[in-house]
Amino acid sequence: MIRTLLCEVPVLPQPATRLPSCVIKQVTADELSGDPKFIGLIEEYADESAIAGMPRPDYQLGMYKHMEMLGHFHMIGAYVDEELVGFLTMVDTVLPHYGKRVATVESYFLTQAHRKGGPGLDLLRAAEWLAKALGAVGILVSAPHGGKLARVMPRAKYKHTNEVFFKELA
Repeated sequence: MIRTLLCEVPVLPQPATRLPSCVIKQVTADELSGDPKFIGLIEEYADESAIAGMPRPDYQLGMYKHMEMLGHFHMIGAYVDEELVGFLTMVDTVLPHYGKRVATVESYFLTQAHRKGGPGLDLLRAAEWLAKALGAVGILVSAPHGGKLARVMPRAKYKHTNEVFFKELA
């Protein structure tokens, strides 16, 4: 268990991966943001996942660290040959409407060069394990409309349940 300010968070076991040189592991906000490859990943993620009308992503390290300290924000990194190639960030909370804990993937990204061979699915499976260990009854993942992730999720046994809409207010 990882001790946070308010609770203990389960530690992700070292999962088997489909690619022998791939390691999936829990990381802290400091570890992820301190990785030399992180800025490049964030830029690639921002280019691919941009929402028309939203500003360019502005990574808020302090906010992530605060949520992490409370024990409800979790980060998982994918490393191939010890190089960061992807990440998944997840929030867990009790939804008042249901009275049950649900995990929500806040960001999920893998570099284009590493999308074959399994690291992306390994990241998702690690998040599922962690969400279940946290007591979540399910996990929500959003995907860009018409994007590659939207096509992959049904094959990963996820149901298409909702549509998300955005309106610019500026």
